[in-house]
Amino acid sequence: MARRISAARVKSNRSYSVDEAAEIVGVTVQTIRAWLKQGLRCLNASRPTLILGADLKDFLKERTAKNALTLSVGEFKCFRCKAPKTPAFNLATYHPFCASQGRLQAFCPTCEGPMSRIVGSADLPRWLEICEIDGNGARDP
Repeated sequence: MARRISAARVKSNRSYSVDEAAEIVGVTVQTIRAWLKQGLRCLNASRPTLILGADLKDFLKERTAKNALTLSVGEFKCFRCKAPKTPAFNLATYHPFCASQGRLQAFCPTCEGPMSRIVGSADLPRWLEICEIDGNGARDP
């Protein structure tokens, strides 16, 4: 499973070698070198290759923002297709965690893979207008 890469440990006012950058971010040296080919800025005049902390933070923020997916009501992210989809046959199952939120689960209409989404119990009436929800706490008794 893929790891989430955090820029929180990177210091903006420091410069890092490729090895140091890999260690601080928690990835391999090959990943840092691939990022350099993808557009991560570095100081080319020096050896070893140095990466400014501010540039590394900016690159990681842009990379995270590019991969972010915003979903509207009635949409799930399919784990296989990696795209927003509406549930197959407009059916979903609600599993409450607590009084304020729970998990909606459904199947993808394209690949029939599993999809899920965390929703607040206050949003359930809007979801009920769009699709049929089965499960504990989804409907009023």
